[in-house]
Amino acid sequence: MAFDNFRGRALSPETVANETDASVSQVHRWISSGQIKAAKLGSRMTRVDGDSLADFLTAKLSAPRPPRGKHAKKPNAIAAQV
Repeated sequence: MAFDNFRGRALSPETVANETDASVSQVHRWISSGQIKAAKLGSRMTRVDGDSLADFLTAKLSAPRPPRGKHAKKPNAIAAQV
């Protein structure tokens, strides 16, 4: 898999942000929402579980993204009347 290099490691949120091209704030949102597991080791030290991160990224890439913006399907008013 593409994310096997994260497995078995404890990563800082900054490292995760650099490796995934996300912001550190986004990594902390993933942690607080429970999407990835992390351990708080001190008042200013958090480590992300690499196995949880790899599973999250694999699932995120395999899930189809819904269309957004002008490409999103708009409900047809005629079909709703039928």
